[in-house]
Amino acid sequence: MDIPARKIMSYSLRTQVFLSIAIIAILISPVTEAWSNGGYSAVQEDPDYGTHDWIADMALEIQTADVTFLKTTYHSLFLLGTEAPDNPEYIGDSTNHHIYFYSDGGLQDDICARRAAQIYDTALEYLLDGDYGSAAYDIGVMAHYISDPGVFGHTMGAYTDWGAEIHHLDYENAFESMLDSISAPSDIVLRNTSAYDAALNLAETITFGYGTIKANTWMDANYDWEDDVFTSSAMASLYAAVDAVAAAVNHLMAEAFSVAPVPESPIPPQPPASLTATFLDSTVSLSWTPPTNNGGSSITNYHIYRSTDPQDQFHVDSVWGSVSIWIDDSVEEGETYYYWVVAENIAGVSDMTCMTYISITTEQGDSQANDDPLTAIAIVSAVAAAFTSGGLILWRRRSRG
Repeated sequence: MDIPARKIMSYSLRTQVFLSIAIIAILISPVTEAWSNGGYSAVQEDPDYGTHDWIADMALEIQTADVTFLKTTYHSLFLLGTEAPDNPEYIGDSTNHHIYFYSDGGLQDDICARRAAQIYDTALEYLLDGDYGSAAYDIGVMAHYISDPGVFGHTMGAYTDWGAEIHHLDYENAFESMLDSISAPSDIVLRNTSAYDAALNLAETITFGYGTIKANTWMDANYDWEDDVFTSSAMASLYAAVDAVAAAVNHLMAEAFSVAPVPESPIPPQPPASLTATFLDSTVSLSWTPPTNNGGSSITNYHIYRSTDPQDQFHVDSVWGSVSIWIDDSVEEGETYYYWVVAENIAGVSDMTCMTYISITTEQGDSQANDDPLTAIAIVSAVAAAFTSGGLILWRRRSRG
C-alpha cells in the first residue's frame, strides 16, 4: 500500500522550495530524532517498528472512539507516518522536533507543537473527505510531532537556558532495545486535547518535571539505567508521550466523526463480475470487471484457478488488483478446461466466480471458424455476455481429423 501520491508530491515540493533554508538551519541547530523508528522502512506495507510506532499503537488502545481503520486497513500507513518526520524520503524536518521554554517558564520556541497542529488540520480534512488512507498517514505524522518532546533532549539545546544535552542517541537506543518487554500503560485517563496543547503540555512536563518525571537537566546529568529514580522517570516520560498522543487522537476523532461517518471495517469482496473469454491462436484470454462491492477496501489481487476437473481447482497465477485480464497459453487441443477468478482485498478473498459455460469447437471442414478466428472470438463473447456475472468457463477444442 503506497503513501498517497499527493502527499509525497507535497512534501517533495516543500523540501525543494526550502532547501537553502534547511541547510542554514542544520548548520545552526542540533539534529536529533528522539524516539526511534526502528530504521527507515524499505517496504511500505511492512514498516520497521520502533518506539514511535509503539507510542502511536498504545495511544490507539486507549481510544473510546472507533479507530479500527487505523488498527487494520490503514495501519501500515499510520506507522509509516510516525517515521515520516525523521525520514528524508518523506518529510525529514528533524530540526523542527523541539519545544523550548525559558527557565522562568516563558515559551521560547514552539515549532514542534505548531507542526503537530498543522498536520492535525490536514488529517481532519482527509477524514471529512473520506480519504482514510491519507488521514491515517497524517495521524501517524501528528503522533510523531506530539511525542517527540517526551524525550528530554528535545527540550534542551545550545541556545536554551538548559544547554545542549549529552545523552540522546543512547537514550533512544535503550528504549528501542526494551520495547518487547515494556508493559502497556494501564492507568492513563483519556483526555481531549488539541494537538498543539498536547505537544506543548508534554514539553513543559519534561522540561520542568512533574511527579515521577524529573526535569530535563536532571535526567541528562543523572543518566543511569541502573538508578531506579532515573528509570522511573524515563518510563513515566514514555507513558506521558502515549497520554499526549492519545488525547490528540481523541480530540481529532471527536471533531471529525461528529460530522462524518465512522469508517467501517472492511470485509472480503464479492467475486469479480462480467467474466468473459476469447480464444485465438491456441490461447485463452480471460477478462473481468471488478466486484460490484469491494468490501470497503481496494482490490489488491486477483487469483486465477484452472483445472480439467470442475471439482478440483488449482491456483495457476495471480495478478495485481489493477489488472483485469489474464492469458492462458498452456492449453492443449482436445482438453476441457475450467477457470475461476477470485478477488482479494486487505480483509480476505472473495468466493469463486459463479458458473458460466463457454464451448469453442473447431471441426474439420469448418472453414469459417478455421479461416476467420475473429468469428470464434465473437461467438465466445456473445455466449459469455448472456450471463449476468462471470464465472466458471468451459473451453473445449477438438482437434481435426
